Amino acid sequence: MCKTKLITQVLDAVINRPNFGQCMKKIKIVSAGNGNCKAEFVVSDEHLNVGGIMHGGFTSTVIDCISTYAVMTTGNNVPGVSVDLNVTFMKPGLPGDLVTVDARTIRTGKTLAFLAVDVTKNNGEDIIAHGRHTKFVGTK
Repeated sequence: MCKTKLITQVLDAVINRPNFGQCMKKIKIVSAGNGNCKAEFVVSDEHLNVGGIMHGGFTSTVIDCISTYAVMTTGNNVPGVSVDLNVTFMKPGLPGDLVTVDARTIRTGKTLAFLAVDVTKNNGEDIIAHGRHTKFVGTK
């Protein structure tokens, strides 16, 4: 099965359950495979904080989820469990912005995977946030 199709199916399963994952309902998977996953969405009202910019918690969730999908395209397709998630916020996401989320698996070891994520707008010219994610992926 094509990895992009697999990850799209995973995202569909997440957003079609009555849980926290519904915040991902407007995310579109652009590509997935070889330890990478790229997604995009338009910043909408449900993504905003009271100040009218993209909420940091939503940004962190997107980084967590898309990097998890990236690691799922390696090895045995397991999502793993988060060990560490670090997000650096650099610029606001504003209503109507087309946002791209680009997650890359930097390294997968015996038990841990290390990922990097860039959240950008304006065709990658402006970085909204950068994330580093470490996942426990079990033994190989």
